[in-house]
Amino acid sequence: MISCSVIVIEKHGPVLARLGLNTLEQFKNFDAEVIQPDRREVLRIQTTDEQGRDMLLFLKRNWRSSKKNGLVSLLRRGRVWSLAREEWENFKTVQRAGFQTAALVAYAEECGPLWEKFSCLLTEAAVGPDNLEQFLQQNHAPGQRRRIFDALAREVRRMHEAGVATPDFWSRHIFFDADAAVPVFCFIDLARLDSGQPLPRQAWVRALASLNVSAPMRLVSMRERLRFLRLYVGRADRALVRTLVREIKQRTQRLLDRNKYPDFLTPAPVSVAHR
Repeated sequence: MISCSVIVIEKHGPVLARLGLNTLEQFKNFDAEVIQPDRREVLRIQTTDEQGRDMLLFLKRNWRSSKKNGLVSLLRRGRVWSLAREEWENFKTVQRAGFQTAALVAYAEECGPLWEKFSCLLTEAAVGPDNLEQFLQQNHAPGQRRRIFDALAREVRRMHEAGVATPDFWSRHIFFDADAAVPVFCFIDLARLDSGQPLPRQAWVRALASLNVSAPMRLVSMRERLRFLRLYVGRADRALVRTLVREIKQRTQRLLDRNKYPDFLTPAPVSVAHR
């Protein structure tokens, strides 16, 4: 069967040439630190930019894709889009909506007539030294937690009003600078995206439930979660808050049944005083 190969380089062309990332085979064979193995492998690449400054890149390689994905994209678009191409376009959609993502560098794909054979996506590191998952595990003052949570609630609402949401809105995908006077959020991992105007409430719930289940109960109180939802709603609509609580709870349970974030309900360790 005939295959079609595509390589798109948006920035850092000289850096990729120096690294030996110009052809599909080079993307397939490139060796670097593997931080996530398996069929959707992620590599961390420490290098320097065109000015010799330190730069961190991430290469996501899709070694196996569901044939259904290729057939769906063929029916929807008239041609096969790889997982990397899909995520590339999702990044672009979120950026056009006015939100910050990790900077796109390149993507490459090899597709047959009906489905992809291989694809990869290369991005810069997210902007911001902290991600939300790490932030929750640290002993920050209540005022600083409230400032970050409040800003994030408003940002998520703004995203949904702009017509973009991701069902993979895990806490580890949200980056920011916790010490900044005004937090600016940067998002990664946009393999799946809900988009549309208006965005259906089901898309809100999918995103909010992912955020909820990736913030363990022992690290975020129920009071903080309710305050987040009230700010997200943005008005004194108690009925909507109650509806969202119920729907997020239902979606959260489905994620737990699928073994997503199994430590969500893990209690905090009990400290035992030594005599």
